[in-house]
This record gives sequence, C-alpha cells and structure tokens, in this order.
Amino acid sequence: MKELNFYFDFLSPFSYFAWLKLKPLAQELNLKVNFKPVALGPILNHWQIKGPGEVTPKREFLLKQCLRYAAAQNVEFTTPKTHPFNSLYALRLALKNVAGENQERVIETLWKAGWQQRVDMGEPDELLQALRENDLPADELYEKSFTKDAKVELKSNIQEAITKGAFGVPTFVVDDELFWGQDSLNDLKNYVQGNDKLDRIKLEILLANTPRAAAQSL
Repeated sequence: MKELNFYFDFLSPFSYFAWLKLKPLAQELNLKVNFKPVALGPILNHWQIKGPGEVTPKREFLLKQCLRYAAAQNVEFTTPKTHPFNSLYALRLALKNVAGENQERVIETLWKAGWQQRVDMGEPDELLQALRENDLPADELYEKSFTKDAKVELKSNIQEAITKGAFGVPTFVVDDELFWGQDSLNDLKNYVQGNDKLDRIKLEILLANTPRAAAQSL
C-alpha cells in the first residue's frame, strides 16, 4: 500500500476542498493517508512568498474562485468568522500525537466548524465547543496540544514539508512526487495508477535550458 502525505493548514479553503475529496480518492487508490498539519506562514516565509491575503486583488479573486468552485461541486462553503486567523490552536489539536486514533474525526470536525458553520477558528473556546458537540474529548485534546511533543511535531511537519519542496497548501506527496492544490488530485490519481501525463525527458531538457532569471520573468 502506497502512503500519501497530506500537508494542510486550516487557513486554506483549498485545503478544505482537498479534504472533501481525499478520503474517497484514497479508498479508490488504496492509499494510506498521513495527515500532516502545517503552519502556512513559515513555509511561505522560507520561499519568500507573499500570502494571498497580502495581495488585495488576489484575496478577492480567490474568494470568488472558492465560491464558484463550491457552487460547481455542490459543496458547503463559507469562511470562518475571522479570516485570516491564528490557526495554531486548530493545527495542534489535529496533530497525530495529540488526537491519536481520533485524528481524522478531529480534523473533520474542525474543517466543518470553520468552513461550513462559520466558527471562529482562531478562538480556542469555539474550537473546543465544536469538538464537544461531536463527542470528542475536547479538554484532554486541548491540554495535550500545549505539550512539548505537540510543538515538536508541528515544527517537524513544517520542516518535512519544506524539505520535500512544499511551497504552499494543500500539498500531497506520494513516492517523493509532489502535487500542489486541490485541482492536482486528478494528476495524482494518474500518477498512482501509472498513467502520469508528465513527459519527464522534456521536463529535464526545459529545466536545463531555461535560465533561472528568464524563468522568473515569465
């Protein structure tokens, strides 16, 4: 069974859209999914990339894109009460060392709370209330989320994502092959099924013959 690493931040609506499709896709492809919460900020900072919210027209465009996508896919979508928000509370609650065998349930609860029910995901009390309403041990999870192990795991996830070449979320990695964005899931499916459309010989030729400065000006 192949393993897929799913790097995500609750800040990202595109990570939410990816999560909606990931479980059925993993079942279809017989993939084991490793859920890897990461903080987007340090990843963007590492590559010196501005966040979408820092570019005013991009922020508005992406919200339009999200609304169009949700309508086309017939999925529930709103934004958390405040956005952007401090996602560290939610990220730590969703860590494997914190949530344990409940990790998928915790992640599902938090996604729905923020992106379907408009909960303020930067407010611990609202997150804990959402967990309680879904019969999850909110107080125990919250206490674990502040342990040294939790902080180490989150930092490790971020560094691992950067090492594998992640420059945003959602990022998926299978066999060290990276896919970015919820719209890359079909490419991921083709790759896993042995039908990758990528011409790797042409890729190497183009990379070797495209000076970096010229590539940046495109």
